[in-house]
Amino acid sequence: MKRIIKTFATVALLSSGFSLCAQENADTFCLQNQAIYQQRYKNENASKNFTPETFKAWRNLFFSCPTASKNMYVPHGVTMFTALYQKENDKAKKQQYLDTIMMIYDRRIENFGEESNYIGKKGADLFILDASQYEKAYEYCKKSIDAMGNNAEAKTMVICLQTAVKKFQNGTMEKAEVIALYQQITDICKYNIEKGNKNGQACEKQLPNIEQMFLSIKPDCNDMVALFEPQFNADPTNPEVLKKITDNLSKDCASSDLYFKAAIELDKIEPSAQSKRAIGDMYVAKKQVSKALDYYKESIDMEEDASKKANVYYKMAYNTSGATSVGYAHKALALNPNMGAAYLIIASKYVESINSCTSGAEFPELEKWKIYWVAYDMCQNAKAADASVASQANSYAASYKAHFPDAELLFGYNVTEGTKQTVGCWINMTTTAKVK
Repeated sequence: MKRIIKTFATVALLSSGFSLCAQENADTFCLQNQAIYQQRYKNENASKNFTPETFKAWRNLFFSCPTASKNMYVPHGVTMFTALYQKENDKAKKQQYLDTIMMIYDRRIENFGEESNYIGKKGADLFILDASQYEKAYEYCKKSIDAMGNNAEAKTMVICLQTAVKKFQNGTMEKAEVIALYQQITDICKYNIEKGNKNGQACEKQLPNIEQMFLSIKPDCNDMVALFEPQFNADPTNPEVLKKITDNLSKDCASSDLYFKAAIELDKIEPSAQSKRAIGDMYVAKKQVSKALDYYKESIDMEEDASKKANVYYKMAYNTSGATSVGYAHKALALNPNMGAAYLIIASKYVESINSCTSGAEFPELEKWKIYWVAYDMCQNAKAADASVASQANSYAASYKAHFPDAELLFGYNVTEGTKQTVGCWINMTTTAKVK
């Protein structure tokens, strides 16, 4: 009996020794292949000409030592098989390489987790390599964005929106869904840009592309209202929601009821020069100019930026008439002398007053010419101040010049070209006589 026990003990000891020996051999195998593939990858990555020896060592590690390295999956494995995919012309082989890339992502997730992040990378690469699989790519990327939230990667988000646009164009996604995704992505980008992190820098570079993709679906006011109205109804006093609504609807949808309600609520919670301007714009869109002017004036009182004040004065000039309008335009120019558009406002208001300012004059025709002359002067001032309005200024000037007299007609009033002339009425300016 003692001999039997001793025999079992000996066998157990030997078995333990063999197991330890096998483990040591496995560890050596993994370390050797890892060292071989990593060194060769480092040497070959620049050219993307990976040799069979590199693939052999990588495969040995991939299949026999699945937890030896994260990098052997991404980026190394994906990079190596992407290089094969891009160089291959045979469709069947290309598909095999693409399937392998997808498998590499799956194994990376199986062995190291982080599915929320890597499923997005998987979707992005799938679309980049084979755009025809945009439906599946969208599913992967959207799953990643929803799970990662503010940590979602810029590349994943850009590809997700790109695939969503394709789905919309092919009738498998509603426009409102694309708009909701766009808003989700821009909110994440805004968060990261404000944080100043690496993902924020990547987002900032991609914002023009994101904006262009969004515009490609041609969202209208109804689309925007459909997107934001549920958010407003769910949380009508949330300043972040209100800012989002007013920012997105201010350009083309200022007359919508949603913009009206959001702007009013935001002004109650966080009154600012911006909120006052927003409400002023809204009342202009509703053709309630007197209310708009009240809010514009409050905006100016709260605003510290001179150029923004000038822009508000310009809006006030644009939406009023006569001496009132010209007065606002001059205030805009006092703050921003390069605002050529303000000179054009003045010119147009002068011409609008021709009939009222010349009615009852001794020589009404001469007085009309004087107003056209001074309006013409304003057009020249506009061009000198701001080259961007030159085309519009030339158009205005040509229309005014068409009303100038010829030299003979002017001489009939005992006036010669180039002489100083005074314009009366509320205009109260000086100009020089001009002929066609």
